[in-house]
Amino acid sequence: MSGINFLGSASGLPLEELVSTLVKVERDSKLGRINTTKKTLDTSLSGVGQLKSALSAFQDSIKKLSGNTLNARTATVTQPTDNKTYIEASASNTAAAANFDIKVNQLASGSRLESADATFGAADDVISTTDGTLTFAANGKSFDVAVTAGMTLNELRQQINAQSDNFGVNANIINAGGAIGTKLVLTSDESGAGNDLVISNNNAELDNISTVPTGATAGLTVSQAAQDAIIEVDGITATNSSNIFTDVIQDVTLTVKAITPDGNNAAVNIATDNASAEENIQNFINNYNVLVDQVADLTKKRTLGPDGKTVTAEGGALATDQMPKNIMSQLRGLLGNVVEGADDSLSTLYSLGITFQEDGKLQISGSSEFGGDSGRVRFDRALNENFDGVAAFFGGETGLATKLDGFLKEFTQNGGIIASKENSLKTQIDKNTKDLDAANRYIASFEQTLRSRYTALDALLGSMQNMSSTVTAQLSSLPGFGTNKSN
Repeated sequence: MSGINFLGSASGLPLEELVSTLVKVERDSKLGRINTTKKTLDTSLSGVGQLKSALSAFQDSIKKLSGNTLNARTATVTQPTDNKTYIEASASNTAAAANFDIKVNQLASGSRLESADATFGAADDVISTTDGTLTFAANGKSFDVAVTAGMTLNELRQQINAQSDNFGVNANIINAGGAIGTKLVLTSDESGAGNDLVISNNNAELDNISTVPTGATAGLTVSQAAQDAIIEVDGITATNSSNIFTDVIQDVTLTVKAITPDGNNAAVNIATDNASAEENIQNFINNYNVLVDQVADLTKKRTLGPDGKTVTAEGGALATDQMPKNIMSQLRGLLGNVVEGADDSLSTLYSLGITFQEDGKLQISGSSEFGGDSGRVRFDRALNENFDGVAAFFGGETGLATKLDGFLKEFTQNGGIIASKENSLKTQIDKNTKDLDAANRYIASFEQTLRSRYTALDALLGSMQNMSSTVTAQLSSLPGFGTNKSN
């Protein structure tokens, strides 16, 4: 293609190759160090992220052992008959283990009001020819309904049910016909003896739909009074205004759903939740062991071949960072210490049946040690005989979970040690990126300078070669130049 000149085309020298070689040497020299630094920084940032994730996973398992989480109680109900729920129960972690026989004699309910027979003939009967107000009240709660002149019974029903501050009053209409006619029926959710729904008015025309008349006679009567729930716990009678009994059995909540059959009561068993406790403790052990493996992988040294130079296996992302090893050293110290405030017989992981293996991992060993009980035997005995002691060992104010969580927070929380290290690495990566951009600009400038210089040299050498060729040609054309004279 015309107009394109290749470096060295004028002189015939390998100048293109020379420039490319010089640029490559300069590029390798400048970029090699920067790229190596970038790889190291990226690897370190990834390793720190993996370490933080492993620590957070372990910390999550610790939180399931903290506070009152571990010493939960189960409340199991044996219903009197199949396929029907009479009682529901739940227990706080301070409830005492026990069994209870429970009979439900009566459910709590709200009151029911009905209008008198033949008061209304149809749902569209007008209840008042003038404006007025109905006030609904029960158990210290109240709301008003405005009655407008000409309002029908059905419109009143809709107005009551749509009232925004209605505390649980439901209005319905039953069209019975005949001598009964149409009846307004009102039910209230406010249960408990003495909490009957009371309806008053400020207009005597509304007495037909009130329990407290402004005139002579009220038109609404109580067809069912509000009542308490009544149960018997081991033969002891207890009443409550609602169907939820709180602390009738201390630290236990009972919700009654139906009256139990005669001679067939419900049974409630409150017990320690050994299965959940063991699951949470085993999860704690498993997550610690995962952390041990991950730190070992992150900090492993690279492996060299027999020649002592060839790398046969790369090292971990944090092989030169002492932080992971320091963390594990301090964790092992906390795990091996005596827990202050714990039961004297359960103040160490060993007493609970949890021991360290040779590889630094935790286990509940099934084998006997030094002729004593195995870890499994000690663990099961602790859960079965001193469940609250196990909970206090982990979840007490100075328990192991509190100490471990406090230590790990220094590394995992926002603004913590690991977050600061991540920010530092990211800052270095940003600087490295800028250094790389600057180096690339320098290389481009360096190459341009070389090409400019060697292009001039190429042109000069080409010109000199052309001049040499011209002089040689002219000399060769002179008489006798370049030929031998013979005499």
